[in-house]
Amino acid sequence: MRTAAQPAFAVLPTDLPVGAEIRGLDLSQDLDEPTFAALRDATDRHGVVFLRDQDLAPERQVALTRRLGTTIRHVRQEYALPGFPEVHLISNIKQNERSIGSAYAGDDWHTDLCFMAYPCRYAMLHAREVPERDGRVFGDTLFINTAHAYETLPADLRQWVESRRAVFQYHRAQVRKQAERAKDHPRADLTEAQKKATPDVTHAAVLVHPVTGAKCLYVNKVYTFGFEGMSEDEAAPWLERLYQHLYRPEVTYAHRWQRGDVILWDNYSTQHKAIGDYTLPLRRLMHRTATEGTHTF
Repeated sequence: MRTAAQPAFAVLPTDLPVGAEIRGLDLSQDLDEPTFAALRDATDRHGVVFLRDQDLAPERQVALTRRLGTTIRHVRQEYALPGFPEVHLISNIKQNERSIGSAYAGDDWHTDLCFMAYPCRYAMLHAREVPERDGRVFGDTLFINTAHAYETLPADLRQWVESRRAVFQYHRAQVRKQAERAKDHPRADLTEAQKKATPDVTHAAVLVHPVTGAKCLYVNKVYTFGFEGMSEDEAAPWLERLYQHLYRPEVTYAHRWQRGDVILWDNYSTQHKAIGDYTLPLRRLMHRTATEGTHTF
């Protein structure tokens, strides 16, 4: 396991099992290796870290993400920032009646790119515009700690899930999302090339974190459709029990966005969900980058 570097900034944990605020760090400036290592270690330790009042140009965000690992170009390249294929736009803004970004990304519990053979390791989200009206900000993002979820599972459920492999299906998830949001933000059907790039996969339902050594529960509501060797009907009650344990309000951190916020999170030990409590003309624009995992589970 990696030894945490001494941070050159303040790390202020929430009073929940997940999340910490980073103060005293300007991501637009060059970070020396000890400082960057401390930021990465804080992310692994707390699952999610957030920084206020940041001004990251797209090229700077991409460069920071590359220091964390190999960057991912999202399969939905139609929502990439022009000139920056690694920057995935999450936005409800429209141009010529077409959404410029993924308008309803993350509107239920998931971990990013869990449907890939090498699941996403880190992700970074930079708030360029946040939906606001009469001083109230909408569109919170919720986070949970999947290591804490595993540790606190009832003994019988922990024993049952320990050796299972979960089934992840991107195509089915997309069809379901399109049906739910077709009226306000329709998406084009996946192309054959996009389908070929995202076949169904299985992963261990409990993964071992490569840095902390913690066991993390790795099933989620958007992309997990069952367990290997079981019918979906057989799997459904087990998934429901796991979800009821995972998504408890008392262990959930709710991030209230401000323009300029940057959130960096570890996709092995967290899940998140975006609250879609706003519509146009309230605008939301986020720049998202991510790294490919180096582990299969």
